[in-house]
Amino acid sequence: MTPSALDKLLCSLADPEAPAPVVRVDTVEPLLRLARDHNVLPVVTRKLAAQHSTAELKAAQSELTLLVGLSMHLRGIAAKVDRTIADRQLEAVIVKGPVFARQIYPAPSDRPFTDIDIMVSPSARAPIGELLTSLGYQLFRKPLLDHTEQNQEEKWIQPDMDALLIEVHGNLVHYQGLRRRISFGYAEFMTSGRGDAGAGLPQFFVAVVHASLGHKFHQLRLLVDVLQAFRRLPSDELALLPEMARRLGLALESRLCLELIAELFGVTAASSAAGRIAGGSASSLASRLVDGDAVLAAPTAFLSKVRRHTFRGLQRIVPRGAA
Repeated sequence: MTPSALDKLLCSLADPEAPAPVVRVDTVEPLLRLARDHNVLPVVTRKLAAQHSTAELKAAQSELTLLVGLSMHLRGIAAKVDRTIADRQLEAVIVKGPVFARQIYPAPSDRPFTDIDIMVSPSARAPIGELLTSLGYQLFRKPLLDHTEQNQEEKWIQPDMDALLIEVHGNLVHYQGLRRRISFGYAEFMTSGRGDAGAGLPQFFVAVVHASLGHKFHQLRLLVDVLQAFRRLPSDELALLPEMARRLGLALESRLCLELIAELFGVTAASSAAGRIAGGSASSLASRLVDGDAVLAAPTAFLSKVRRHTFRGLQRIVPRGAA
């Protein structure tokens, strides 16, 4: 089977809500390898296991059992953090992992997670630190070249189990060079929807920022998050999306993410939504630099890396709000 045919199968299998295509048994191993590369192993394994039983699939299922167990443990810690945030009325909110799994994935096990991400305002940073210390966590800093303050990202670990990671973010845009143009911290999160932190648009913009500003589309899973968040947008929030993207300075990134999920997963509504976000020369260049092929080749192809790093350079210079 050609790589492009495998990529097409991977996209169908990675989509949590798409029907599973019929897969030949001799393609199971290469598909699992791609799924690991793109961090979409849970949903791909679930769909493949309904058709086949191979040694590779059984190994993947065992691996995922441990990962789901870790997610469940972290979910309990996240619940404690949530209660403290509510009780003390802190300006902080848990984002990504447990929230995505619960709110935008029909089967939470399709989106296990290995850490908890907390977005905080400056006033909540110290209280959240005190809470994590009381839970047995310690702030991790590198002995040399530590960028905790510069990146506005604290990593808290359990000394006897460093797999239980909690990250405290002052801003989801960690690179200073990018924050000169765009910021996405607690204030932006809280104003990115209808004033409801649990509404669809805040989750959509978190997914967009994580895929395009936190990372450079290096895994398909980043866009599966965007896809699922987009699917959960009610009609009134979908209508607000273009204007909110412009106000947040995320027009370029939102349009590109929508174009990518339309291309990779065949979601025509995403293409229509992208078309409602004004596009200019920067958007046209971004689409040529980062297309579906560049995303699918990201884990291994040098040319994909060059194209995606060039896109990061474009993000640094494009005017705020431009697309």
